[in-house]
Amino acid sequence: MAYVYTFKELALRPKFLVPLATFIGLLLYAFIFPATLTTNPGRWYYAPPAQPPSPSYPFGTTTMGQDLFLLVPLALRNSIVISFVAAVISVLIAWGIGSTAALSTQAVKSVLMTVVDIICVLPGLPLLMVIFYTWRDYLTIPLIGAIMGLIGWGFPARAVYAILSSLRQRVFVYTSYFSGLSIFKIVVKDFIPFLLRYLMINLIGTMTWAIGNEVTVSIFGAMKMEEVTIGTTIHWAMYYQAILLGIWWWLAIPIAFLILFVLSLYVLMVEIDKYIFARARVTWG
Repeated sequence: MAYVYTFKELALRPKFLVPLATFIGLLLYAFIFPATLTTNPGRWYYAPPAQPPSPSYPFGTTTMGQDLFLLVPLALRNSIVISFVAAVISVLIAWGIGSTAALSTQAVKSVLMTVVDIICVLPGLPLLMVIFYTWRDYLTIPLIGAIMGLIGWGFPARAVYAILSSLRQRVFVYTSYFSGLSIFKIVVKDFIPFLLRYLMINLIGTMTWAIGNEVTVSIFGAMKMEEVTIGTTIHWAMYYQAILLGIWWWLAIPIAFLILFVLSLYVLMVEIDKYIFARARVTWG
């Protein structure tokens, strides 16, 4: 039998503690620190322009006189909110439609999977650019995430359908069905334990997809540029030719924080996954 460590041992593992501390630190920096500010970090020319990193300005300033130490947490917070809203909506729709299609009659399955196939073949990025550019005067941070979530659920729904279609052929599922359990109870008791890992991966993947699309749309200028996000920060850095002017920190620091957040979240979920599922694995020598 393989050794299974306890939760206390998990909490003491460096591979768990380091990403956990990084993740919590980034959340505090992104959500708590901006609330303590007395000035709007997105305002122009409240700091000397184009200053390199220094004790006075740890992350430097932009050519528009914005302190990146104050601007980056606001941008990171908005990007996290966008990606989280998109991921939650996408996962809920994907799981609802995928599980319903897998457990319903042939007619219902055909209709739902046709809708899923249509969503899958839609060009997501061009569609987002058209929607955001057309409605950018009315966009808010949560609405941006909601629109992304309504577009990005196609492939996760097909994956959920494939997994559940395989699981429903198992003997224990037939036992639950003939015992009189409802579809909802079968999903919760028989399917969810097998799908938790995919749920975490899907959530992280959708968050990464949403952040990537937000950055891409913003770089092309189709986003509401008044909102401070990682994407709009990169857009303005490219617009004012930060690299050619030698203002490398304007691009490097927002990108570094974004990568650090995604990487810490991924490693944290991997370690939790090892703890949860290792307790159910038995290895026979």
